[in-house]
Amino acid sequence: MKMKNNGLPYVIIFALIFCLILSGCGSKTATTEVEQEKVVPVKVALSEMEDLPEYQSFPGEITAVDEVSLSPKMGGKVEQILVKEGETVKAGQVIIRLEQKDVVSQVNQAQAAYEAAMAQLSSLENGQLPQQIAQLESAVNQAEANFNNAKENYERMKALFEQEAITKQQFEGAELQYSIAKEQYESAKTQLDLTKEKTAPESLSMAQAQVKQAEAALTAAKTALDNCLITSPIDGVVGAISATVGQLVSAGYPVATVGNLNSVEIQINVTEDRVSGLKVGQEAEVTVDAAGDSVLKGEVISVSPFKDSRTQVYPVKVLVQNEKNLLKSGMFARVKLMVALHSNVVTVPEDAVVSYDGTSVVYTVEDGKAKANEIEIGPASMGKVVVTKGLASGKEIIVEGQEFVTDGIKVKVEGRGDTK
Repeated sequence: MKMKNNGLPYVIIFALIFCLILSGCGSKTATTEVEQEKVVPVKVALSEMEDLPEYQSFPGEITAVDEVSLSPKMGGKVEQILVKEGETVKAGQVIIRLEQKDVVSQVNQAQAAYEAAMAQLSSLENGQLPQQIAQLESAVNQAEANFNNAKENYERMKALFEQEAITKQQFEGAELQYSIAKEQYESAKTQLDLTKEKTAPESLSMAQAQVKQAEAALTAAKTALDNCLITSPIDGVVGAISATVGQLVSAGYPVATVGNLNSVEIQINVTEDRVSGLKVGQEAEVTVDAAGDSVLKGEVISVSPFKDSRTQVYPVKVLVQNEKNLLKSGMFARVKLMVALHSNVVTVPEDAVVSYDGTSVVYTVEDGKAKANEIEIGPASMGKVVVTKGLASGKEIIVEGQEFVTDGIKVKVEGRGDTK
């Protein structure tokens, strides 16, 4: 009994172990069957054949339209600053005045020299030369009369001498008077001719040259006086003023900036593989963090055909209207432009593409199962990517849940829709 009683527990233990083993084997078989019957819920959309515009954002800096750096044309001391930064100015308005007293003195001296030269010219034209010529003409007339009288007397005395009616001495006296009168007449004519043809024109020419020289000196002095006033060449807003009253500034030294902020320009740099897709008049979307979250409309106004030799990119300018005056010169901006249009291409959402060690795959749904499709992709834009090889349009592709599926696994479509 004891032994019998002692052996009974062993039988029970072996029975229990055997039951446990059988129970474990049954559980494993059930689990495997569950795994084999696993179904992954997914959402799908159709791959599409469409025209896909490709966009790219470019960084740039805002500048005022017609932004101008002002600098004096001559050196001098700053006497007065007539505007403040941020003030609106008109074209021609004086921004800064340099000291003028020395230049005013030069203008006065030049004015006096000009007036003296004009007076001399006027005197020659209306006084000295006409009077001198009149005197010479009178002398010529007198000499001509004397010559004619001497000539008549000479001819008469010659006839009398040939008739031996007068002495040789008397004839020679008449002949001498004739020769003297003739020389005086010819000399007077020569003097008159020289005065009319050479002396008077030369005197006038010299006087006119002196007037022109004095006029040029006066113009230069007045220009120097004007250059003491630094004016705005455009309607706009005053930017930074770098000069101070009393400061000595040299010619070409920047003293202020003026620009038109009613509209602004943004210059961006575009690489050679993108510049051909841009054209003047093209619309742009502009975002400026400093001006808020709103997207501003812009327009491409120039596309340089020449590459910048330093940066090896092409400068492109975008114009943006600034009626609300939100944009300031120097702000950072991002410009979004369409750089290409891919026509008649197959597209899928970017999120639908799964990458395995550099290989791109999209899953399609066929007969209730996921099928892995190895594809080649092209440009991406607006949440979509171009499929260049490996997929046709109109295919049901998995757009949600694709990270949980494998090739051949059963799937359950729980949602359908357009590509994102």
